[in-house]
Amino acid sequence: MLVKKMCVIADYHTHTVYSHGKGTIEDNVLAAMNKGLRTIGITDHGPGHFFIGLRGVSAFRQMQAEIEKLQKKYPQIKILFGVEANIVDIDGTIDVPSVILRELDLLLVGYHKLVRPRSFAAAVLGAQNFLSGWTGRRSQKLRRLNTDAITAAVRRYPIDAITHPGLQIDIDTVELAHVCKERGTKLEINSSYGKELDPYIKAALPTGATFVINSDAHTPQRVGDFEQAYDLVRRLGVPESRIANVVSVASQKEG
Repeated sequence: MLVKKMCVIADYHTHTVYSHGKGTIEDNVLAAMNKGLRTIGITDHGPGHFFIGLRGVSAFRQMQAEIEKLQKKYPQIKILFGVEANIVDIDGTIDVPSVILRELDLLLVGYHKLVRPRSFAAAVLGAQNFLSGWTGRRSQKLRRLNTDAITAAVRRYPIDAITHPGLQIDIDTVELAHVCKERGTKLEINSSYGKELDPYIKAALPTGATFVINSDAHTPQRVGDFEQAYDLVRRLGVPESRIANVVSVASQKEG
């Protein structure tokens, strides 16, 4: 008996040795092809991330050239030149140089700790977020500032997806989801996490926002590994029609 099965066809969030991944771009491309993916995004951390981010415009250019070369070598898969940018100021500014921003195929933005702030106000907010994560204490004022920053980024930049929304920094996920729906920005179902994401995805579901499933792979072996995301989708009943990078395929039902 044939049944329909959900299948992810693109992994838009993978890391390489250009930030703190363990494999080369080609390693990730080969892994994606082995998993039957049609598209892979190379999205290393932006330069504002302490210790592990891309090292300026020259690193972006090197990545871009390598991707262009590999695209010619492997025409059977689409390879996207992207970044997982960081929010570096309270007004939503991200850490991608404008000269690079306009050449990207894919712009992901994550709200991370341990990011190099652009202003004193951003440094204070970063310290508060770090301490909040350390102590477990949260405040409505801090949540408001965080939410204002991330929604400002969505309104300001052509962001394709927000990575692991709400997971590392306390935000109003419902408000973010509404803004993302208005702007056509997707919310990521990140397969590197388990039930930690449930509250955020569950909160976003009633807003009508669109989702995207990604691996957030930091090794080639994890490219195209969507098992935890599939589990979340089944657990929360996320409609397939709300996930941008899936298709239904026919498979043989056992028994």
